[in-house]
Amino acid sequence: MKEHRIGIAFFYHESHSFSPIKTEIEQFLHEGYFIGDEIYDAYTGTKTEVGGFLDVLEQEKAVEIVPLVCAAAIPSGVVSTEAYSIIEKQMLQSIQQAGRLDGLLLALHGAMVVEDLFDPEEHLLGKIRELLGPRIPIATTLDMHANLSGKMIHYTPLHFGFKTYPHVDMYDQGVHAAKALMNQLKEEVNYYASFEKLPMMPPSINMRTSEGPMHKMIEWAKQAELEAGIVNVSVFGGFPYSDIPMVGASVLVVSLDPKKGEETAKRMGSLFWSVKEEFIIDLPSVKEGLELALSIEDDRPVVLADISDNPLSCGSGDTTELLRELVMLDIPDILFGGLYDPQSLELCRKAGVGKKVWLSLGGKVSPEFGEPVQVEATVVALSDGIFQNTGPFNQHLKVDLKGAAHIRVGQMDILLIGRPMSANDPAMFRHIGLEPSTKKILALKAKNHFRAAFEPIVGRIIYVDAPGVASNCLSTFTYRNIPKPIWPLDDIEYEVERREKERWKQ
Repeated sequence: MKEHRIGIAFFYHESHSFSPIKTEIEQFLHEGYFIGDEIYDAYTGTKTEVGGFLDVLEQEKAVEIVPLVCAAAIPSGVVSTEAYSIIEKQMLQSIQQAGRLDGLLLALHGAMVVEDLFDPEEHLLGKIRELLGPRIPIATTLDMHANLSGKMIHYTPLHFGFKTYPHVDMYDQGVHAAKALMNQLKEEVNYYASFEKLPMMPPSINMRTSEGPMHKMIEWAKQAELEAGIVNVSVFGGFPYSDIPMVGASVLVVSLDPKKGEETAKRMGSLFWSVKEEFIIDLPSVKEGLELALSIEDDRPVVLADISDNPLSCGSGDTTELLRELVMLDIPDILFGGLYDPQSLELCRKAGVGKKVWLSLGGKVSPEFGEPVQVEATVVALSDGIFQNTGPFNQHLKVDLKGAAHIRVGQMDILLIGRPMSANDPAMFRHIGLEPSTKKILALKAKNHFRAAFEPIVGRIIYVDAPGVASNCLSTFTYRNIPKPIWPLDDIEYEVERREKERWKQ
């Protein structure tokens, strides 16, 4: 028997409290639900957290990998109690039946919400800790948009948040988590966690790590990690569409010295608060964005990003305000997609390639954000909707759109898809014969992740403020459970400002 038996598991969902689409077990089955050895087939060779776990552990001759359960669903509404219970039960049973475990690597999101549970990841981690006992090391990876609570560090100090948005370091954080866990096992390293929660929930539109306030935060975090005793600094922007008491931004420091860790966490919290206003930006309306796009002379496509309906921000993927304007405009070299519309997709399948068909496009899940658009379309191509990501975001991971159709409405090309999915990789279009780099305008249901793969082939990127459940304007949502006061909904003074004032009085 190997010296160390390490379990690996994955439970991932980002939940929007105001989305009309409740997340049922079917959504996990469609995206990825793997048990035992199925995990190897799904994640080996992928640039994901689990891919990172596997690569590190496979290099350890004394380690036996114990694959448990991996379950993920595309961001949408809160997870149903039934769906969560099924996966939690499967997860806990797999741990109980695994025999001796000497450690556990667990990939989480950090912004999951269940119908009757505000903080299911903390709840799950507590249940796992009860099974494993107090001494078995656990290490997690977490999304940059995690709504982290202080309770998480009671179960383990080892939490590693993504440092990139678009998230192209999922694999790297999986590697860091696995190496830290192995160091704890082999070298008996003692780790400590320090946590600073901030009373703010910044919009994520300006949270990219290539520039702006989050770029500053990540650079400061990397500098802090160069200091003696500091192992990792994670900066969490939070997910502001979760109506829960632990919503919002935070900083978590993993250290070898608890005093140094506390000092670093407080310093990072102060820096985070100092740049908060930089997260707020104004966006053009659909018409303003479209006028701007048409005025730009460039050999490369201009992107109109319909951020409020981005499926990875829990949008339905079927709102129609931008689509309606483009249909009325009817100019060549425009590509719109992907539009979630299984009913129209089925009509295209029945009609067949080369046929014309009358369609009522979009507006079915969220008609309050735009009624369906009535069109006559030509079916250009059909596919099963299965492809592999080629860009840096979730590289090599298989994606299943549950079918796809390339249709032409007037002079515009549209990609219809069978389930909500952000247009984050050109392979979504290329797998059916559409080449996005040849278009004048790309109208994408996307937000920031698409930049990782699309920036090399596009020019100007314009975010438009169309109606949608993932609106950049947080004041449009009726919050009931978030802590009050909280920025930017309230004008408040944070503890670091009070500490600074007290220091100057002395």
